Amino acid sequence: MSFARYGEKFRFLREQKGLPLSYFQKLGIDKTDLSRFERGKTMMSLERVDMMLQEMNVSLGEFDLILNDFVPDFQEEFLNEIEEANFKFDKKKLEALYQEARNSGYILLALAAKSNVDDLEKVETEQVLLYLKKIKEWGYFEICLFFCILNSLTTSEILELMDDFDEKSENYYDILKYRRKILQAFYRGVYLLVSRGERDKAKQVLQIIEQKKLVTTDLYTATLKRLSIGIFDYFFIHQGNGRVEIETALNVFSFLDREVLVQYYRRKCENIGVVFL
Repeated sequence: MSFARYGEKFRFLREQKGLPLSYFQKLGIDKTDLSRFERGKTMMSLERVDMMLQEMNVSLGEFDLILNDFVPDFQEEFLNEIEEANFKFDKKKLEALYQEARNSGYILLALAAKSNVDDLEKVETEQVLLYLKKIKEWGYFEICLFFCILNSLTTSEILELMDDFDEKSENYYDILKYRRKILQAFYRGVYLLVSRGERDKAKQVLQIIEQKKLVTTDLYTATLKRLSIGIFDYFFIHQGNGRVEIETALNVFSFLDREVLVQYYRRKCENIGVVFL
C-alpha cells in the first residue's frame, strides 16, 4: 500500500470531524508536517498517527478498515483464525488453514498455521527467519507471525528476534493493539523457555518486559503476566506459590467467561508438568 494512502485517509477522517490542520499542534505535530503527510509528500511515524487518531476517538483498528475501504485485512483475519483454532486445539482447522494458504501462494501464512500443529522443518524456519531479519520495520503482521512460529524456534532464535524487533520497532510499544500482541508473543516465549528448563533466559524475557514498561492495565495481558510468572515460579522458585498464581490467572479468565482460554492455558500448563490439586 502506498504511504500516500495513509495521509489521504487521515485527511478524510480529520475533515469528517471538522478539525483544522492546527488542531494537533497541542500534540507537538506541526500543521505544515501534517499537511505534507496528508498530501502524500512524506510519511509520518505510526506512533504519531496513533496519537492523532486517539485525539479524534478513532482506534487504529478503525483506521485499518478505512485504509482497506472497510474490508478487513485478509492477512490479519487469517492470523486471527489461526489463533482461534489454536486456542481450541482444533488441529483439523489448522491443517485446513495451512492447505488454504499454501494453495493460494501465501507461504508465510501457511507456515504460521503449520507451526501450531507440527514443528516447522529447518528450511521452513529459515525462510521465516530470513523474512523477519530482512524486514526494515516490523508491523502487526510480523509480530503475529513471530507469535505463531515461536514453537519452532530455538532459544537463541527467540532471543535474537526479540532483540531484532526491539531495535526496529520500539515505537509500537506505545500503541495498545501492537503492545498487546507483543506481550502475547513475549509471554509465550517465557512459557517455551520455562518448558525447556531455561531459567535464566526466561527470567531475561520477563525483565525485558519490565524494563521496556510493556506491562499494561489491559486485563488480558495483565493476566498473561500473572500466568507466566506463576509458571516460572512453579518450576524455579516455589511450586506452591507458582500454582496459586497460575490458578488465580485461570480464575480471571473464567470470571471473564473465556472458558476457551481457561482450557487452553490449563492444558498448556499440564503439558509441561504443572500438577493441579
